[in-house]
Amino acid sequence: MYGFLFATPIICFIFLLAVRAISIKLKLVDKPDYRKKHSSNIPLVGGIAIYLTVVVINLLFFPSVAHNNAFLMSSFLLVCIGVLDDRYALSVFLRVIVQAAGAIIIMSDGVYISSFGNLWNNYELRLGILSFPVSLLAVWASVNAFNMIDGIDGLLGGLSILSFTGLAICFAVAGQMHMALYCQLFIAAIVPFILLNVSCSRLKIFMGDAGSTFLGFTVIWAIMLATGEYNAVMTPATAIWLIAVPLMDLVAVMFGRLIRRNSPFQPDRTHLHHVLINYGFSNKKTLSIILLVSFGMNVFGIGLNILKVNELLSLFLFCLIFVTYCLVRHWLVIHTKYSEVSPGDESHNKTIEISVQ
Repeated sequence: MYGFLFATPIICFIFLLAVRAISIKLKLVDKPDYRKKHSSNIPLVGGIAIYLTVVVINLLFFPSVAHNNAFLMSSFLLVCIGVLDDRYALSVFLRVIVQAAGAIIIMSDGVYISSFGNLWNNYELRLGILSFPVSLLAVWASVNAFNMIDGIDGLLGGLSILSFTGLAICFAVAGQMHMALYCQLFIAAIVPFILLNVSCSRLKIFMGDAGSTFLGFTVIWAIMLATGEYNAVMTPATAIWLIAVPLMDLVAVMFGRLIRRNSPFQPDRTHLHHVLINYGFSNKKTLSIILLVSFGMNVFGIGLNILKVNELLSLFLFCLIFVTYCLVRHWLVIHTKYSEVSPGDESHNKTIEISVQ
């Protein structure tokens, strides 16, 4: 069974090279311009290779994972719309509709958020008829958050690995080894991408909108399984810790735009990685700082879950850290030169803030 841990990186690396070879003909590349550091066309097909790898490994090693068919079907829709967006820059409305369709598929298969957990005196806050709209918003938020955070090499892949690792630990502690191994599949598929993504060689590759969409969708799907009504392995409060950095960046950036009376979908340079780089940190130091913060919050959240700490306390502690994050972020912004950018002036990603940066 553990053979997939060796097969996955190899298969993914083969797919990365194969899809990369045809990316220029398909025009799935990030072209250099005055606002980008690279000087050649960089393929935007990392997400395609990871998805194809997951499909192949599923057929070989994971044919019986619960809710797997609906997940792969909905993921296919999201990867396709991501590829088309990378190639043709589709409208926000169309992307949102397709993402909603993907969410509806997995919700119809029984994967959705049914409760906010025991937040007061062991009283479970069940959502009832609000389960579907709340789950839909969660999917949009996760896809958007993972897309927005993809601004420097290695960041999206690193944060995704941390989230999947946290999920794998929670599944393993609860005795659900099949799902723990399934999370490890994604870790094994992301590793070869990161090696090429951070490389300065001619084999360099970017994730693309298809990849950020797929990973954000997969993480929230796994979280909904982990916090589900039956066989839950973590509390809903714990789930927030596993996606803390992308989620905090999403909320802070969108809220900041609204305060400045800008459209929440208007690109700017207020994402966490922009703030740190503008303050003076190098790309490598920025990557290290963000991943270290994410690692710490993952470990803390998992610890709270294992120790069965009160869910309301867990949520309160997260909110406290989020307020601290916002204060530190604000201090960094006011002590550096703020740089506004025009629409579309983000790095190599343009999915949506529902998903557009």
